[in-house]
Amino acid sequence: MRSLASFSPSNRSPVPFVPSRGRGSIFAPRTPGGGDYVQQMETYGSDGVVFPVVNRLMGAVSSIEWKLWKKSASGAKEDRTEVTSHPVLDLLENPNPFMSRKQLMAAGQQHNDLTGETNLIVGRMAGIKYPIDLYPCRPDRLAPVPDQYNFLQGWIYKLGGERVPLELNEILRWTQPSPLDPWRGMGAIQSVMRRLDSEKYGQEWQASFFQNSARPGGILEVDRRLGDDEFNEMRDRWRDQHQGISKAHRVAIIEQGAKWIETAFSMRDLQMAELSTVSRDVVLVAFGFPKAMLGIVEDVNRANAEAGEYLFARWLTKPRLDDWKGMFNKQLLPLFDKNLNKTHELDYEDPVPENGEAAMLELEKKSAALVSLTAAGFEASEVLDLLGWPELTYTAPPPPTIVASPGSGEDEPAEKVPAKKSEPQNSIDAAMRWVVKGEDDDNACDPCQKNHGKLYRSRAAAYADYPGGKSYIKCVGEEFGNHCRCTVVKRKGNA
Repeated sequence: MRSLASFSPSNRSPVPFVPSRGRGSIFAPRTPGGGDYVQQMETYGSDGVVFPVVNRLMGAVSSIEWKLWKKSASGAKEDRTEVTSHPVLDLLENPNPFMSRKQLMAAGQQHNDLTGETNLIVGRMAGIKYPIDLYPCRPDRLAPVPDQYNFLQGWIYKLGGERVPLELNEILRWTQPSPLDPWRGMGAIQSVMRRLDSEKYGQEWQASFFQNSARPGGILEVDRRLGDDEFNEMRDRWRDQHQGISKAHRVAIIEQGAKWIETAFSMRDLQMAELSTVSRDVVLVAFGFPKAMLGIVEDVNRANAEAGEYLFARWLTKPRLDDWKGMFNKQLLPLFDKNLNKTHELDYEDPVPENGEAAMLELEKKSAALVSLTAAGFEASEVLDLLGWPELTYTAPPPPTIVASPGSGEDEPAEKVPAKKSEPQNSIDAAMRWVVKGEDDDNACDPCQKNHGKLYRSRAAAYADYPGGKSYIKCVGEEFGNHCRCTVVKRKGNA
């Protein structure tokens, strides 16, 4: 047993990923040459359901805008600072001379939904520090080079007989993980390939059916054994005179006592329409795709159509964008600076539409919680903070006007009680207010002294002057090496 004293940290795996000899994987072997990947990608152009599903997914993902943000000390998204000029933004907007960012992401997402893999090749130029190009790469043209203990050495790009080795930092990559092979991905198409094959064979049979006069096949029966020449002559004559749509319904002349016997089945027996519908639904289930997004309205109304749009954005578009975000921040940003992803991050605009019904339900629940908690004696400012609400000012409604009832004997209505406007509740008025705390002495600079005790109505307004809650942005003491001692804190009750 090894001694702990001799132990040193290592990124090496405690078990091998591949045998000590050869490059075979301890997991399921991959198809040589990426043949399966080609077949999966071909379904995009050969299946009428796969095409619109993948097309809508790649369009939705690629149309979202991206921004570069500087992370905040608090870690909160609302405290980040947008960076509008940076080489990584230039690269994303113009990834190569032939593509825009939208086209690059569309191609990468298309590969991912068809094969479970997105691969971008990073282009470089001697003497230039940053990457200059990004190109999408077909999954079937990449082969991993596994490492026995370090998982992966690199990649081999294959095109015809050419082999090009690629370093790990020359490929940006994200996958839908395969349970059988950790180096490769697995998409929804793999799970329905047999069903797609059945649909393909059915379509080919239908085409052959119509090419053969739109009649099922049959049998020519003769009462004796034919010689080879007679057999070939009868087969060729029958094919020349009756096979094909243009030769349908010709009168057949059969010699030497031969008989025509039709096969006893019809198109209805094959249930081609039912097979097509089942195949369509299987593909939609595999992707988790709402029917309404394909324009299928057989069981769709406005309510579940809107729900379908929400589900499409929430459970199909957003998870894919999260994977792109992970790849950009973990793999792309360090190519510009090894620590860039610690201080900055690329993020996308949230594609999920607001659910109006859910928002109203949440509002009602929070309103009830606010009323019950403040009535129970909890400080309103803390309750509002708990609920994530800003400062609220409350004015009681005027009391109802009292009118004399008929038959009371009074000719004039009772005097109206004037409405009494209540003053805003002190606890509510003080909610979510922030105050500047500083050292008011001879060592404080003039801007900080003037700002001492200043009130802010919201956290966002306070943090605009005091990023992260401390250090006034106009402090001049820091120009002379003195750290600003001012902070902004939440008030408790009225000041």
